[in-house]
Amino acid sequence: MTSSASILTRFCNISAASIGFWRVFGAAVIMLPFAIWAFRKENRSRIFSKGTVLSGLFLGIHFTTWCWGIQHTSIANACLFIGLQPLITPFIAHYMLGERLNKWEILAVIIAVLGTIWLTIHQFSASRSDIAGIGVTFISAIFCSTYFVLSRKYRPGHHIFVFSTEVFFIAAFVQAIAAVAIYGSIEIGNTKSILSLIGLVLLPTVGGHALVMYLLKYAKPQLISFSVPAQFTLATLMAYPLFKEVPPLWFYPGAALVLTGVILGIAKAEG
Repeated sequence: MTSSASILTRFCNISAASIGFWRVFGAAVIMLPFAIWAFRKENRSRIFSKGTVLSGLFLGIHFTTWCWGIQHTSIANACLFIGLQPLITPFIAHYMLGERLNKWEILAVIIAVLGTIWLTIHQFSASRSDIAGIGVTFISAIFCSTYFVLSRKYRPGHHIFVFSTEVFFIAAFVQAIAAVAIYGSIEIGNTKSILSLIGLVLLPTVGGHALVMYLLKYAKPQLISFSVPAQFTLATLMAYPLFKEVPPLWFYPGAALVLTGVILGIAKAEG
């Protein structure tokens, strides 16, 4: 599900903040009837909680920066650098949740950093136009990792429909402000953009992020972030026939190091 996000985003001919807004707003509207049913069943008095506001804030910033990164670099670059999430997440989880770091996770970070340095040096020499997109994508990975950890912390005790719908509405509000403040309006685009937005709502948002929030009640965020390296592989393969994007030869050793670090970090994560 999540692997479709970068492909569908590339087909949208509108601003990054508008893409992110429609993703979460559409998903929230679809899930709203189920959320109302669950909300009444829980007999709660408050609509938004501290957890949904914080999670939605970081998800909204992540989506806007993630879409911008995809628009300013190759899909392979964007998915690889957003794929550093599993290595960022344990450090944020250690700070927020007190979850332990082990020597394997530290080693995994070192391996991935070496791969990142390799890629950055070669990317800077080959095409400096991609550096901004790569940098913003990496920042987006930090915001997404924080969103994962916050969802892990605050998701228990909430029905999945209530929690995810509230998070999506907050994220939509954040991106609506960004779209109006930066671009002057929330755009919708042409027919191709509208069809792509529908796909983004149904596949990576309702089918991907809502499922992630459900699973975070039962699994550590490091394990859930395993979907990220899978996303890199599938999206890179899809980008070749759709957009004729073929990574240069120097890309593969760096990508191999990054993915080795990611997989090692996930495999050796405690708990």
